[in-house]
Amino acid sequence: MKIAITGHTRGIGKALFDYFVSYTPIGFSRRNGYDIDQIKNRKEIINQCIDFDVFINNAYSNSGNSQLYMLQEMHSAWQDQDKLIINISSRITDFVLPPSSPEQLYQTHKKEQDTFCLGKIKNPQIFNLKLGMVDTPRVSMYNHNKLAVEDVVKIVSFVLDNRDAYKITTLTVGL
Repeated sequence: MKIAITGHTRGIGKALFDYFVSYTPIGFSRRNGYDIDQIKNRKEIINQCIDFDVFINNAYSNSGNSQLYMLQEMHSAWQDQDKLIINISSRITDFVLPPSSPEQLYQTHKKEQDTFCLGKIKNPQIFNLKLGMVDTPRVSMYNHNKLAVEDVVKIVSFVLDNRDAYKITTLTVGL
């Protein structure tokens, strides 16, 4: 199985990359020259992943909804193929935030991803993983109960191991 992961150098992406090391995953992040805000970088990612089996859409950018664009473009490139896209979304989409919340833009972006993922159960299948707060550098300033990145890895591993047994489209997990 060939696996690609965006945002593979920190947090959830790094944990997934390290876990799937036996599959020799390929990672894409700003640190190795792949900024998903750049159209040319997204096209290059797609070109390098054309013969892959699994694409984990994890990288998020505050400057635009590039994670959604990456998701849409990969889905289009893999049209009519038996492949799996795992989109890392957020449980924040299930809550009402005050208009002045600093997380408003993040919530809006994740809601747009969730909407795109609806009903995409084959060719390629999208599995949308809506996570509560995960113990990563991005949320280190919050004093809330947080999921461990290892738990996220277990969920993704379960989905991959049981891909043919279940058609899970969206899973919401949080504390």
